[in-house]
Amino acid sequence: MSVLPLVSIVTPSYNQGQFLEQTIQSVLDQEYPHIEYIVIDGGSTDGSLEILRRYSNRLAYWESEPDQGQAQAINKGLIRATGSILSWLNSDDLLLPETVERAIRFFIEHPEIDVVYGRIERIDEQGRLIPTPKLPKDRVTFAKELVIGESLVNQPGTFWRRLAMERAGLLDESLRYAMDYEYWMRIAMNGGRFLRLDEIVARFRLSGFSKTVGQTAAMAVEQYTVLERLLAREDLDEVLGFSQEQVRKRARKARSVIALHAAHGYFKARQWMDAGQWLACALRSDPSAIFQRRWLDLALAGLLRRIK
Repeated sequence: MSVLPLVSIVTPSYNQGQFLEQTIQSVLDQEYPHIEYIVIDGGSTDGSLEILRRYSNRLAYWESEPDQGQAQAINKGLIRATGSILSWLNSDDLLLPETVERAIRFFIEHPEIDVVYGRIERIDEQGRLIPTPKLPKDRVTFAKELVIGESLVNQPGTFWRRLAMERAGLLDESLRYAMDYEYWMRIAMNGGRFLRLDEIVARFRLSGFSKTVGQTAAMAVEQYTVLERLLAREDLDEVLGFSQEQVRKRARKARSVIALHAAHGYFKARQWMDAGQWLACALRSDPSAIFQRRWLDLALAGLLRRIK
């Protein structure tokens, strides 16, 4: 590589002291020589500040003060970032070795690409690998034509050009769970092009603190709201180059898949009435979605995690 761009990585954190140091090390241990690492802490009270002070001489910037949530913390970091390539890594996730270097190599080789992302593997609270199903996002490369649907980009280990952020703006701070889903959607709608690496680039932690584990239903409900907001655009068919019937067909499938995720979350929480309502919503939208292979893969992975 002749000209190496500066990569800015932002970590939002709040009371994740038991994981934070591992996350920081996974970034600082990258062999890529030009990384600007920013940590935005929301005023933690669990020992996170001691960790941040210990690594302060290796961080480009860090702060610890109350904020309005994860999206605002990420935005604060992105506003301060100076790199031409941007990323965020949550304070319980990990980058695998050489991830940054691989991403930059693809950016250099593909100047037309705005976003590079890859696959993830899942770990538990102790950092042990746990069964990871291969989902549609691991087989399909996200593009504007796929914005009417579920989230198809693994957030950990995703990098994007500053130009994409300048076109799309910052994260939506009103969102608590689906800010990445909405952001990739908005980047694509503004002309961003995505490249998917068929290799594992990060580790995503499933723990009692994880939104994915503890708040599955809330995540899905917010994704459904974001989808409906997209579908309300009067120019959607024109922007995507679809007929109105194509938009309606894709919308039915997307509503059904996301509704099934919500139903699953409510079933796990033993909230039977809500689960039944979302299951009914899925069946009304597109009954065929319930027969997709993903549900078997997810069930098998969950079973393996319980018996491991």
